[in-house]
This record gives sequence, C-alpha cells and structure tokens, in this order.
Amino acid sequence: MTVDTRLDVDVVVLGAGLAGMAAATSAAAAGARTVVLERAAAVGGSAAISGGYVWAIADVDTLRAEDPGQYQRHGHLVVAGYSAAIDWLSGYLPPLTEEQPNLAGRGRKFDLPLLFAYLTRDLYAAGGRLIPQAQTNEVARAGDRYRLSVSTPDGSRTLTARSVVLATGGRQADPAVRADLVGGAFVPPLRGNPWSAGTGAALAASLGARVNTANKGFYGHLFATGLQTLSPIDYITFALYHSSLGVLLDPDGRRFADERRGDHNNAMALAARGGHGLLLWSEQVQQEACAPFVPNSPPMDRWAFSRDRGGRVAVVDDLAALRPVLDSWGYSGEPRLDDEARARLGQGRVFAADVVPAITFTFGGIEVDDSGAVLDAAAEPIDGLFVAGADTSDVYHQGYGGGLALAVVSGRRAGRLAARGRTATRTSMSMSGSE
Repeated sequence: MTVDTRLDVDVVVLGAGLAGMAAATSAAAAGARTVVLERAAAVGGSAAISGGYVWAIADVDTLRAEDPGQYQRHGHLVVAGYSAAIDWLSGYLPPLTEEQPNLAGRGRKFDLPLLFAYLTRDLYAAGGRLIPQAQTNEVARAGDRYRLSVSTPDGSRTLTARSVVLATGGRQADPAVRADLVGGAFVPPLRGNPWSAGTGAALAASLGARVNTANKGFYGHLFATGLQTLSPIDYITFALYHSSLGVLLDPDGRRFADERRGDHNNAMALAARGGHGLLLWSEQVQQEACAPFVPNSPPMDRWAFSRDRGGRVAVVDDLAALRPVLDSWGYSGEPRLDDEARARLGQGRVFAADVVPAITFTFGGIEVDDSGAVLDAAAEPIDGLFVAGADTSDVYHQGYGGGLALAVVSGRRAGRLAARGRTATRTSMSMSGSE
C-alpha cells in the first residue's frame, strides 16, 4: 500500500509482534485511525517464532512464590487477565490444545502464524494499515499530538498521532544490553528476533519517561557454548530444559542455584553469577530429557543436537573421568558436590555441558502504571503514551509468568486507552481485560 509522506492518525503503534497487533486491532476496533510501524519486513516479532503457548500463573500467591523479586510489580495483571486473553484469542481461532501445565502455570497452544494473519486482516478491515521496514528515528511532542519521523525503503515519512503505543519487544537484541546482564564479561546469545534492540525504551526516554535498567531479570534458557542458531527451531533444540534435574556449578566448581526452579530461572541465576557455568546431569535424566518438555511437543535429544552442531558438551563414564574434559574447557576448579548433588547424579555415565544463558526478552524497560500509561520522572502518566508487551518494565524480576499472555493482556489495554486518547487513572483501570 502506498503511504502518504505526511499522515495524520489517531494512534500509532510501534511494533507488530503480538503485543503491538493486540494493541492495534483493539484501537482500530474502538474506531481509532490506526497505523502500525514495524522495523522488520514481516509481522510477528518473537511471538511468531515461539512455541505458541499462551500461559500464565494461576494466582497471585503462586506468582509471588515463583517471582519474589523487588521489581515484580505488574505480574498480577497477567494473572488477572489470562482468561480474557484466552477468550479473545479463541475468537480468532480455536486453540490447538486443551488447557495444560506450562512451567509454573497453565495455558493453551495457538497457531501463531495463522493468528497473525487474522489480526492483520482485522486491522485492515477496520481501516488500519501496517508499514513494514519502518524505522522510527524520532518521536516528539507537538502540542497535544505526537510527531514521528520514520524511514522506510520508500523514503522518509512524518506521522502525527494523538496517542502512541510502544510495543517494540524489549531491549535484548542490543548486544550491550545482553552483556550487561552478565556483568559485562561477554555477550550472551540472543534467543529471539533481531529487531527488539531497545527502540521503544530509547524513544520513551527521549519523551521524559523513566526506564528501569536496574531490573536485570530476563526470560531465556541455558545453551551450550559454541552454538550458532540458524533458524528459530534452534531456540528449542538447543535449550537445556532438563537443567531442573541436573547440577549447575560456577567456574570455581561451586553450586549456587536451586536447579528445581526450572531452566529459565537457572539461566537468570547463572547470569547473576557471571554468565558462564557447568551443567551436569545423570544418565537417567538424559533418557527422560528426550521426552517432550511440553505436552504434544515432539521428543528430541537436545544434548545430541548441541553435540552435533558444535556445542561444548560431553559424556563420561563417571565423575572421575570428567577432569580432562574440564581442563579442555578451561575449568581449573574441581566440582564441589555435596551429598544432594551426588545423589542427583547417581551412578553411571555423567552428561556435561559448558553453558551460558540465551536471552529471549528483558524484564527491565519502560516504567508504567497499572493501566499501561508510561510514567515520567515524577511518576506521573505521560498523556497519550502507552506501552505493551516486553517493553513494559517490572512485570517480572526473579521469575517468569508468561510472555505471550503479557503481550495480549497489556496490548489490548494499551490499544483501548490509546483509542480514547487519554491516560487512565490508576484506580479506575487495570489490565484485566474488562472494560
């Protein structure tokens, strides 16, 4: 579609991932003239290459147990909005599964590529449009409107809008951000799309918003070192989900995490420990780990995928035979295994991986109130500026309660508020999905 050089609309949404498309379709359905600007050449963001499970933790008490971090401020909104999010998605297409356990919660799997086709159709049917390969260079306040300077393959564009929704997917595609998560020692691998490099946070900061970079939490999984992802399926085949049944050690051989909390939490714990460690697991765990991590997923041997793709993994007859492997990997410390750790490894062969955290999306970002309105330095809402999805800071901190549900819940709310052209009071609105 040909786009006017200058375009005046009601709502501009930055980002065409699940959060951005939920916001855009909601704004357009409310009668707002809506345009989506997407940096990539196609819709979907990281959601389109995910496993498709829309899940959330069942109640706030369980959320607090899963994520006790001081920056976990908005996770309760995902808990409250989950059912409405599932109902909304199911209005487009039926879920592929019944509700089933997923990490610390429960959820349903959806065909996300097909869902994005429906969302895009819905946006256009309501009079909206989407501009791909659009880089937003600047957002400035001009009276009661926002002026956006945008570059596209067809040339420069200027858009003006009453409201802006920031849904660019987080900051993790910026190598400096990933390095900061591990204390600057190295750059951990990216486990998501390459476009979410903090554009939303940078634009928000330029408008006076608060960006929390102290929250070092993230969602991700442990990868063996030396791996290169060549397609989105590698994000699944390389993830060592079974670390929850193993023993995780730092380079000095010390055990430092409660591995039972799950691989995603083990990845965060390792990042806080410098980002590089040794994962050991037993022959029995290796056999069980080939079973599907999530019901209805295909079985796969992730250790073998890592081995055959050049990852730093090994198998030895027993712990005594591990020393030459550790020497070749640069580990000078001897594994310090307590009785529990030795019991976890048991008898028989020991499997090993030299691991690092692979980052899917960051938990720090643009600070908001519970309505999704962006906050300024005085903690007051900025008129007409909203955030959705992984750009939102402090939904999680030291645990994880679902990213796709967050995208739907926060995106729908931000879209409706943006269509109204005003911020909501913190007491009158929530992200629960109710009007």
